[in-house]
Amino acid sequence: MNLYRDLLAPGLFRMSPDRSHAMAHAALRRAVPWRLLAAAATLRVDDPRLVTRFAGVELPNPVGLAAGFDKDAELIAALSCLGFGFVCVGSIMPEPRVGNPFPRLVRRRGTESIADSMGVPSKGRAYATERLRRLGPRAVPVIANIGGFSADTIAAGVIEVAPHVDLVELSLMCPNVLADGEVFDEIGMLRGVLARLDGRAGSIVVRVPNDTTRLHDRFAELIEVCIAAGVGGIKVGGGRRIAEPGLGTGAGTLHGREIFDTALMNVERAAGFARGRLAIKGNGGISSAADVLAMRRAGASCVDLYSAFIYQGWTIARDINRALAPMWGAAQVAAGSPAGEPKRQGCA
Repeated sequence: MNLYRDLLAPGLFRMSPDRSHAMAHAALRRAVPWRLLAAAATLRVDDPRLVTRFAGVELPNPVGLAAGFDKDAELIAALSCLGFGFVCVGSIMPEPRVGNPFPRLVRRRGTESIADSMGVPSKGRAYATERLRRLGPRAVPVIANIGGFSADTIAAGVIEVAPHVDLVELSLMCPNVLADGEVFDEIGMLRGVLARLDGRAGSIVVRVPNDTTRLHDRFAELIEVCIAAGVGGIKVGGGRRIAEPGLGTGAGTLHGREIFDTALMNVERAAGFARGRLAIKGNGGISSAADVLAMRRAGASCVDLYSAFIYQGWTIARDINRALAPMWGAAQVAAGSPAGEPKRQGCA
């Protein structure tokens, strides 16, 4: 019997997704119970075959928790006990934000997917930075996702947060103040951020906007900008906007199993554009060792997940890594990079 899936999840899923999300946060605010659970259930898989590298950082395993669950860096101590190879926090926004009206989450249980319209709620950069500063030695690598609606605010966030984490992940966000017919220039924003960082790009991961992946030339151009600047890596997913009347805004972004095939295709396309010059993190609907292997064969050095954590619970990383360990080293060799990093070809 699985404690989470068989006993706890049925009760949690009778609640609204927003309420159960809040309860999960409350449960994870104290690390001690999770350390005890991790020891009793052997949640950490310590296997040298799983060790990989992404953007210059060594990971104990290639399965991380994606940004979005711990937006304000409040739960790292507990989440680090659950066997993930890294934990992403954020998006960390420059100033406090309330977010969108509730409901913000809708479950699609038949496909283990979730629609969300969170609206980037945040307690602000100062709050999250102080949490990270006080964290002390980290049990696993921590990646901070930095958001903002201008190059200035994103770059300022990177400079402030970077000393307290292992990597910084950029989210290029549309300011939602565009004139009719105007298109969000995510590449222009990225160039602006990189220009303000003055040679610090090596410890940066750029999250490719979902809309960019649907535009062949823009996708290719964004990757070339990253390579030319010496960016450490990119994150590629497959989320898409959908109409969802159950959300307070009437529409949101789809995550989970329903987008896995698209995410896998986008990782493969990114690898084709990058041609071994840039590390790739895959994201979108990953819930099994087979999914991680498929992402690796498509060109990803590592992956992160979120929806599977909600549906399968705190053993998800352990379960994937136990099945993955015998196959991961061979998958990396087959992909042409035993250490999990790309073979850089003339990159800055």
